[in-house]
Amino acid sequence: MGMRILHGEGLASVSGARDAVSRAAFRRRVQSLRAALDRHPARRWALVCEDGAWFGAGLLALAGGGRDIVLPQAPQAGALQDTEVDAVLTDRPEAFAGIPTLAMTDPGEDVEAPLPMPNDATRVEFYTSGSSGKPKCVPKAYAQLRLEVEGLERQWGAGLGTARVAGTVPHHHLYGLLFRVLWPLSAGRVFHSGMCLQPAELRAAVAGEACVIVSSPAFLSRVTAADLPPVSQVGALFSSGAPLPDPTARSLGEEWGRAAIEVYGSTETGGIGWRAWDGAEGRAWWNPIAGVEAEIRADESGPRLWTKSGCTYKHDWMPSGDLVRFGVDGRFALQGRADDVLKFEDKRVSLSEMQGYLLSHPWVAEARLLLLDGKRQQIGAAVVLKPEGRAVLERDGKRALQERLRESLSTRYEALLLPRKWRFPDALPGNAMGKTEHARLLALFEAQP
Repeated sequence: MGMRILHGEGLASVSGARDAVSRAAFRRRVQSLRAALDRHPARRWALVCEDGAWFGAGLLALAGGGRDIVLPQAPQAGALQDTEVDAVLTDRPEAFAGIPTLAMTDPGEDVEAPLPMPNDATRVEFYTSGSSGKPKCVPKAYAQLRLEVEGLERQWGAGLGTARVAGTVPHHHLYGLLFRVLWPLSAGRVFHSGMCLQPAELRAAVAGEACVIVSSPAFLSRVTAADLPPVSQVGALFSSGAPLPDPTARSLGEEWGRAAIEVYGSTETGGIGWRAWDGAEGRAWWNPIAGVEAEIRADESGPRLWTKSGCTYKHDWMPSGDLVRFGVDGRFALQGRADDVLKFEDKRVSLSEMQGYLLSHPWVAEARLLLLDGKRQQIGAAVVLKPEGRAVLERDGKRALQERLRESLSTRYEALLLPRKWRFPDALPGNAMGKTEHARLLALFEAQP
């Protein structure tokens, strides 16, 4: 059975100066797009929309027609080079010159056709950053998106009522698609169709109304409590893509007055767990999301987390990329990435663990460690410095600074395991979700010896 589309009084999607889109107008968009798709021979469609309401209408129209849906890693024509598509369904046809497109336009009159229900078997392809730097295809069935949205409503919907949904994350990634578009569509909640890049845009989007904010560590780490809407308006604040830095989680919970609900998972597995700041003592622990089975299976990396739910591939057990330990109450704590456990001359080292120790240094604001290939494998460290560390760099030079950082790690690690190459950028290269991009990190080390 397909997802219920809407059951509230209406859908309004507000995007800058654009008019609100009523429930009836949204239905007409879906019907009109479906009719246009039925006349088009293309089977594999890239869905690329700047506007979230058009994105939702396009997704439902394509799924109603059983077409393969491709969601590129970025909403630019260049991102299609990593995919194979027959045509593009878009609200920006001018951006895809030379590629067959179907432009989205509002129908002039009612379309005499029933609202197409999404086909659960529709293939939806997501593209995420791969370890090699080339986007990785993660296929999902539409049924898995439906099941995940139904789970979100069971988990948190009762406390949200008719709150307006606004987000600071893109809708073409799984998290934004589910939380910003499909969940409010399914529940009949109003949602803001634009991505709020600045705090002022976010405050304007909710305009004094009860709201839900869908955000990320990248956004929340650079704002203050005063930048956000008043906490009395906010029914829930969600964050995903990476763990929130502890100071940010503490500030939201204690200074702003409402803890962020952090959601842990991946495109491959769907949501796995959640947590909210309730003090430093329990900070490490995540609660399993209802309906998700989780267990530990040991491999050469250590105790890896495996999960199974309706959202994992073929509804079967799937390994995560993380090492974990379970508490007596069923919660779990992350213990580093399974794919960053390295061996040097029979010595095992976790880059995530070493990165954590490096972050505890008073000069270090952010850090990423990665394995560098060459004649001899070695570890590279990209470090964003606090003002105190920047002062040391300017006074004593790079070599002196990196030796002092190596000395701080040498109290825990043998010399052969310590980073040999160091870079001190002003900021780590990342995307809109706050995830540091591996290929751009590697480029920092390729640019100079």
